[in-house]
Amino acid sequence: MAFPEITRFHQPIDGVYHAPTASGEHKVELYQIRYCLALAETLNFTRAAERCFVSQPALTRAIQKLEDTLGGLLFERSKMAVSLTDFGRSMLPSLQQIYAATSQTRDLARRLQQERPEIVRVGIMCTIDLSVIFPAFIAFQTAHRRTDIQFHEGSMEALIDALDKGDVDVALVASPYAIARRFSGPVLYREDFVVAHASAHRFCDEPTISIVDLAGEPYCERSLCEFSTYIQRGMEERGIDVNVVQQTTREDWVQTMIRAGVGIAFMAESTALSSGLSFSHVAGTPFVREVRALLLSDRPRSAAIDELLAFLREFDWTGLPCLGNPLPAEG
Repeated sequence: MAFPEITRFHQPIDGVYHAPTASGEHKVELYQIRYCLALAETLNFTRAAERCFVSQPALTRAIQKLEDTLGGLLFERSKMAVSLTDFGRSMLPSLQQIYAATSQTRDLARRLQQERPEIVRVGIMCTIDLSVIFPAFIAFQTAHRRTDIQFHEGSMEALIDALDKGDVDVALVASPYAIARRFSGPVLYREDFVVAHASAHRFCDEPTISIVDLAGEPYCERSLCEFSTYIQRGMEERGIDVNVVQQTTREDWVQTMIRAGVGIAFMAESTALSSGLSFSHVAGTPFVREVRALLLSDRPRSAAIDELLAFLREFDWTGLPCLGNPLPAEG
């Protein structure tokens, strides 16, 4: 009689063994092996069923299916006793090995799933300087080894869209306008917009200037800056007319133009500092931005996202040169 070859069983995560035979594919299922081992140990259908927490008929049917698949009787049944057949005794070590290996594999799979790092996808607005916020994320990763951060860059509009689509979990953004109510998240820090200029510019010896001093100045407009229109409107309301000589979406181009003396530009103080540009504050700090960690209010959050938000909320942003005025954290 030809028997399926036990050593060729393949064990997927679902615990089902597949034994190919000439007549087609037969399945040996893990629960059948468990019932068989219980019966082999107790040699009593009633006690084996109790040990497996099933009814005796269910256990009997499962063992019969196993015997049909393997092609031979595993047990001799009589009114007085139950005993293993010669075939059953020969198969028992293999069945025990299969069951033990499967249990170990499942335990390993569960452990690996538990140990696998959780990923939090963080969108960073392209006008937020990474060198400013990166220390906070480095500190978070040091304290939370099981969480991986994936960074994504984008404009304010792109990140809002990514939040809505679920492409990012958290977005660090700043806007001069009200945030839609479907979003929430803590304000992390506040920083001034300063006027960046060439080192030889007439403002270079003036740490603070008046906004009226900007009238007529050649100006490089940062098209992707979420505050660009807001600042332009603010200057117009104050009667300040600058001479826009260049417009670009590239922050590095703007910085190059400023260094070359092509023009001046408003930019966040952190950006001016990290790029090594000369800059002057504007008296009365007319333009300030609040950087916040934003997420969809009604979307379920993982523990890792909550841990990151809490960490960013409590992080000491005052240790950074341009961030001496953090705002109170919001929920």
